[in-house]
Amino acid sequence: MAASAFFSKPCLLTLILTLFLLACSPATARRIAGDGDTEADTDGEQLAAMEARFQRWKAEYNRTYATAEEERRRLRVYARNVRYIEATNAAAGLSYELGETAYTDLTNDEFVAMYTAPPLPAADDDDDTAMTIITTRAGPVAVDGGQPPQVYFNVSDGAPASVDWRASGAVTEVKDQGQCGSCWAFSTVAVVEGIQKIRKGELVSLSEQELVDCDTLDSGCDGGVSYRALEWIAANGGITTRDDYPYTGAAGAACDSAKLGHHAASIAGLRRVATRSEPSLANAVAGQPVAVSIEAGGDNFQHYRSGVYDGPCGTRLNHGVTVVGYGQEATADGAGAGDKYWIIKNSWGESWGDQGYIKMKKDVAGKPEGLCGIAIRPSFPIM
Repeated sequence: MAASAFFSKPCLLTLILTLFLLACSPATARRIAGDGDTEADTDGEQLAAMEARFQRWKAEYNRTYATAEEERRRLRVYARNVRYIEATNAAAGLSYELGETAYTDLTNDEFVAMYTAPPLPAADDDDDTAMTIITTRAGPVAVDGGQPPQVYFNVSDGAPASVDWRASGAVTEVKDQGQCGSCWAFSTVAVVEGIQKIRKGELVSLSEQELVDCDTLDSGCDGGVSYRALEWIAANGGITTRDDYPYTGAAGAACDSAKLGHHAASIAGLRRVATRSEPSLANAVAGQPVAVSIEAGGDNFQHYRSGVYDGPCGTRLNHGVTVVGYGQEATADGAGAGDKYWIIKNSWGESWGDQGYIKMKKDVAGKPEGLCGIAIRPSFPIM
């Protein structure tokens, strides 16, 4: 039988209209929309579930936002970071733990831009040019055969098994650089504070802002290097206290030259630790806190909370920190020795990391530069 005989015109029109209405119904539209809308619905459900946790986090870290739209965006970033933290912690074999910090509402790109400084251009970093040292067990040798710069080189086995200058009262409280690339000033001040306590018995909080404003060898909030800042302090005759020249984290402020003669601490000069020699760094740290540069800012570094950090990271040195000791973990059963580590004082406040500190793996096989480049550019003051 022909199709035209099977369907009358009215029946055919009714069938077409019914199919059209079904196709345009909300339920069908949702099914046709596919995975994109399903993911959006799921994301919305996850954000709703995360809302209460986000509000508690905001209260803990006293965080507010200018607009409702910005708060919604920060909630999405926070939720993604929390999922990343939980997934990373669930992975087997990790020697450290991630957690929520004051920076959990920032993307990693934002975090790096706000809290690290651009690495020095190769031409501006004399670690790879005039200051390069070939180290041997007989001592440092200048690459051009001339007089070497004043470099500390010591690979003896005489250093103690562990050191913690916090226990000796040679470390001030953890400070916060804010959104200024002044990490170099904080690590410089920390090592001068340390040697002042060790040599003279006085622990005085010194001024990072004086370095940010007045040190003409470095670049304020746009970055710097501790060994140059130590050169500036020595040439200036000293540095004043934080109370006398308070920290503002402001870029481009004029130097308060009237305070340049206020010397709460003075140094005679500095030493550069032989580059890419963790044994030399350990022997230097056995004597006093040491300023170093590292590559910081990856997702795991941003969310670090506890344990011995063993990467990932490279050697694009973008952050100055202070080595205030070293030690070794015990194994889980307490019967053996675990990872060796450096004790690092950071300048991102006590709400980051392990109350402002991080343990970084020490003596990594096949990495003479140390984890994250920690052994590339160490320096310390002499008094």
